[in-house]
Amino acid sequence: MSISHTELGSVPHKCSVAVVIDTEDSRLINEATQLKKKLMDHGGEPEYIVYFGQLGVEIRKATTPKTHGQMVDFSKIDRRTGAGNLSRKQPLPKAIGATSKTVIDTTAGFGGDASMITLMGYTVIAIERSPVISVLLRDGIHRALFNSELKESLCKNLVLLEADAATVLHDQPPADVVYLDPMFPPKRKKSALPQGSIQALQAIVGYDDEEKTNKLFQVALKTAMKRVVVKRPNYAPYFCSNPVAVHKGKLVRYEVYKPQ
Repeated sequence: MSISHTELGSVPHKCSVAVVIDTEDSRLINEATQLKKKLMDHGGEPEYIVYFGQLGVEIRKATTPKTHGQMVDFSKIDRRTGAGNLSRKQPLPKAIGATSKTVIDTTAGFGGDASMITLMGYTVIAIERSPVISVLLRDGIHRALFNSELKESLCKNLVLLEADAATVLHDQPPADVVYLDPMFPPKRKKSALPQGSIQALQAIVGYDDEEKTNKLFQVALKTAMKRVVVKRPNYAPYFCSNPVAVHKGKLVRYEVYKPQ
């Protein structure tokens, strides 16, 4: 499966974002130009900068514009099998199922779960609605093409769509599993700040609306061939009252639901 993307139904960002071009790379200049067209003008000073530089695309805090920011870098993934990150004995692959082959990740974010699932041997369609996050993902996939191992194990089996998953899910090729990782507010209002990439994701995309997430879940139940998997913090209530299986990790669990 080849890498591709669409721009159907992408949603506006939640905070003020500026675009900075500091490269002569025509691919990056084109990406930056397209992103500028999609960004809403929130007025005032930007909170984040999408920086297009010699090394690729970064998301930087506007208060520290010359400090290296967050990039999508799939080469940093721990690709050990056995007891490592790619072990199918972990809760996520157990939830996906040993007989499943294809997965649609409807909430790709920075591609952490989608890339891990792909490297475990599944074929994955990753859908991300934010044009800001999508451009970072596309850049990460582009750079992965120059890594011989990642080109074979990741890039050939990962498709990225920039779209609203609830809108385009029915139009995708049939998949064994539809995966949801909704981003809800933390348990405590004064909890410690998350790592930089998660802070940026929360600021740009915002938290997932419960009504829209439920709509996506219902579409997923009608789309998946074998199962729907929902990722949840262990402290949170079950997403729905009737999971057919639950696979728990230290901080999160994966709830498995039977398609309709």
